Amino acid sequence: MNSLIAHLTPALLVRLARALSLVTLVLLMIGYADGWLTLETAALGAFGLGMLLMMAFPDQRASELLGAIAIWATTAEFMSAVQTGGFDAWRWAVTTATLAVLVLPLKVQYLRELARTAPDRTIGELDRRAWSVGAVPLGNGARAGAGEPGQAGETRSEPVRIAG
Repeated sequence: MNSLIAHLTPALLVRLARALSLVTLVLLMIGYADGWLTLETAALGAFGLGMLLMMAFPDQRASELLGAIAIWATTAEFMSAVQTGGFDAWRWAVTTATLAVLVLPLKVQYLRELARTAPDRTIGELDRRAWSVGAVPLGNGARAGAGEPGQAGETRSEPVRIAG
């Protein structure tokens, strides 16, 4: 087998996406700094950077990566405004809208997966995100106020200790 597909591995694609995302980020930074980044090139750059970052960091949530790009693009737009004297609101709006276009299919795919795996459970029950700043939930019993410490089904929150 001499085809390119026969030699590709997911790890190789991740490394390639990381390198290309760095190149894309540097080109976007130069474009914002020099002022040659147009409405269309900013949107295409944000789309490409979003796709590359989602491939480069498969363990990271896509919405968080795209949110980071939106924050970065906003900061870059303000820095460009400081240098050029004008904030390009349309370029910023199109860039963030492009990132929103990337999020929509991801959310639809997530809902499709929920419809296949747990069609009769509510979305609230299936929400995998737990709000825990400084505490790690250990179970569900404490929320209901059930049981004494040490019983099965007990939930306690303990502070998270960060080494370093």
